[in-house]
Parts: sequence; structure tokens; C-alpha cells
Amino acid sequence: MHKQKYYSAGFMLLIGVATALGSLDYGMGTMARMGPGYFPLLLGILLALIGILIAVTPDSPDEIRADVEREPFAVIVRRRLRPWGAAVGSVIAFIVVGKYGGLVPATFVLILGSALGDPKNSVKASFWLAVGVVAFAIAAFHYGLQLQFPLFSWG
Repeated sequence: MHKQKYYSAGFMLLIGVATALGSLDYGMGTMARMGPGYFPLLLGILLALIGILIAVTPDSPDEIRADVEREPFAVIVRRRLRPWGAAVGSVIAFIVVGKYGGLVPATFVLILGSALGDPKNSVKASFWLAVGVVAFAIAAFHYGLQLQFPLFSWG
């Protein structure tokens, strides 16, 4: 039996339901003028549904084989430490660089650092991915949504 799958699904369901219930304390608004509780409600419902889907989806033959060939916990942690550290470090760097540097450098640092968390990605591929996402972020968030986040700031 694949217990880890059910623990993950239960945790996602719990977080989703808690988020949805917590969002009810805020105004929902309408689709055209969303209130502060609208997005968390939708996100919580979506997270809960994904948790349910994970729990009810049958195991694939690869998952069953992985249960039989289970690795020691220390090996699993070592293999996942780089991606986890890159993701968390990149989000922290995004916050700091975003505050002092603006949207462009913050997005670049976030994507470059996250992409380098995968040992299969090269520096060149990660660089060009970051450039592409920055271009999309400028178009979507600065010009499209007119987000009040300066492209560059030096302060």
C-alpha cells in the first residue's frame, strides 16, 4: 500500500479546506470585482480537489514498482535537497531583489535559481528560460495588468 500518497493527499485536502474556510472571513465580491476572499476561496477549493484526485487515482505500475524498490530515507533527502534549496532560496531572493531591484531582476533571479535546482538543466538553458519568463512577466504584469511593481528600482 502506498501510504505516502494518502498522507500527501490528506495534507493537500486539509490545507485546501482550511484555506477555503479562512477565506470566508473576507468579502468575496464578484467575478468582475473580486474581493480579498475570492482568490483564496478558489485556490482552497482547487487544492482540496487535487488532494481528492490524488487519493482516488489508482497507482501506476511505476509507483507500485517504486514501493517494492524503496530507497533509504537519507538517499531520498540528499537527492531532493538541491531542488528544494533552490526553490526556497529563489523565492527568498525574489522578495529581496524585488524590493530593492524591481520586477525584472527579481523575476530573473527567481527563474534562474529555480531552474538551476534541477541538475539536468544547463546554465545556458536556465539563462534563456529566465530571459523568456522575464519578457512574459513584463508583458503580462507590467503592461497587461498594470501591476504597481516597478520594472527597475534602485532603492
